[in-house]
Amino acid sequence: MHHSSPHFNISVTYRHGPLDCFSPLFFYLLLALLGFHPFIILLVEVIMQVYQTLLHTETVKKLPRPIEAIFNTPSHHRVHARNTQYQDKNYAGIFIIWDRLFGTFAKEEEKVNYGVYPQLNSVNPLKAFFSGYIKLAQQIGMISNWSDKFKLLYKSPIWAWQQTQRKHHKATENNRQ
Repeated sequence: MHHSSPHFNISVTYRHGPLDCFSPLFFYLLLALLGFHPFIILLVEVIMQVYQTLLHTETVKKLPRPIEAIFNTPSHHRVHARNTQYQDKNYAGIFIIWDRLFGTFAKEEEKVNYGVYPQLNSVNPLKAFFSGYIKLAQQIGMISNWSDKFKLLYKSPIWAWQQTQRKHHKATENNRQ
C-alpha cells in the first residue's frame, strides 16, 4: 500500500495498510521488556517518523556526499520504486550502507516512476491493500512446482515475474503446436 501511489510526497509516508501498525508493537514490547523506558521508546519513534517523513520528497535532490554515503536520503528512497532497474533496491530505513554492503544499492540515475508494477490505477484503499495479495495468489496459481510456489513468498518480484513469464511462454508455444 505504501508504494502504490504514483506520486512521491510527504503524504506517502503515512500510506500504510491496516495491519502495518502491529509489527512495530512487538518490537516496542520487546524493548520495554528489555528495560528501555517507555519515554525513550516513544522519543525514538517520534524521531524516526520525522526522519521517514523527510525522506519522501522530490524537493531535496542530493545531500553532501558523506551523508549520501552512509544514510538513507530522499534521493536513495526515491529509487525504491517501480522502474525495472530500481526494483528490489534501497531497502534502508536509516543507513544506506547496508544496501551498499549487500548489493541492493542503486543510485538515482534516471527519472523515477513511482508506484507499483503494474500500476494500480485506483485510489481505493481496499484495492491498494488487497491488490498485492490477489497478484500473489494469481502468480502462485500459474506455477505448478510447489518449491517455486513457496519461493514466491520470499524471492524478489523480478524472480516472480520471470517465473510467470516462463509459464506464459510455454503455454503460448503449446497452443501453437
